[in-house]
Amino acid sequence: MIALHALLPELAQREVRCLHLGVAPGVPPGSGLPAGEYAFVEFYCEDLNCDCRRVFLQVIARHRADLVLACINCGWEDETFYRQSLPWNPEAPRQVVQGSLDPMNPQSGHSEELLELFQTQVLGESYRLHLRRHYQLFRDELRRRASSASPESAGANELPNRPCPPRPVAQRIPVAHQARFAEVAAIVEQFGQSHLDAELTGFVIELWRRLCRREAADCLRGKASVWAAAVTHVIARMNFLFDRNQPVHLTFDTICGFYQTNKTTIGSKATEIERLLRLRQHSEPGLCRQEWLESFTMVRLSNGMVLPWKSAQKMGCLQPEAKPDSFL
Repeated sequence: MIALHALLPELAQREVRCLHLGVAPGVPPGSGLPAGEYAFVEFYCEDLNCDCRRVFLQVIARHRADLVLACINCGWEDETFYRQSLPWNPEAPRQVVQGSLDPMNPQSGHSEELLELFQTQVLGESYRLHLRRHYQLFRDELRRRASSASPESAGANELPNRPCPPRPVAQRIPVAHQARFAEVAAIVEQFGQSHLDAELTGFVIELWRRLCRREAADCLRGKASVWAAAVTHVIARMNFLFDRNQPVHLTFDTICGFYQTNKTTIGSKATEIERLLRLRQHSEPGLCRQEWLESFTMVRLSNGMVLPWKSAQKMGCLQPEAKPDSFL
């Protein structure tokens, strides 16, 4: 199983289904789920020869992104379809259509309650259509990547598992791009001094460096301020900086106001950068804070279980020296 956000990060971030639980006035909190936001993170089968038409959902709370609270199996077709594919278990088709807790993955004390909320508040006809569409888009993207894969491109798109030793900027960025790199980096440094910390500023400059390393001359076109605003916007999205609860937070107006740019232009340019570099939302090494890498990096264990890196580490399934730089 592969997370939807591993292949289609923008779609997954924009269309993830969430439940918002509040506290009723005058009613003391009980022993159930605490108030907060609960996301249903989607995973789909990566085997193009399999057409199981099912989704595996992990339920994660916003206030505890490191902990999977429930693992749910669900399908959007009728029972007749699953009866043909699961003939050995007469109960399975009904369980798949209604949604059920996955017996192969760990659950929590809140799993039953979350399943009931999923069945009564989330799983309706519109959500089934939502899942069917995501499933098709996921498989289309798998086919596209499979058809475009080659020994040369596969090596180029693969992230190293170990950090490379530092090299002079002149060796990492084509000579023709070095002046442009320095121009935009200087503007980003000014923004960082006013609105970011050193780590986040470094992420923005690293993202711009990755763009300038490309032989294509895209980075030479357009205004320096537009590029600076766009890479800042990408890092802000990847590190939840638009969340006011974060120690360092921004608004879109702050970015566009500082760089004197248009929101529509910057939003489009930021999405273009994410697609061009195939960035992983919230889990891109070198561009995300460690806490997000640990919470959103998904790892597959030897038994096939898929877990967030931090959860796998807490369960003792990873070596102590392991780093969250292994992706599905």
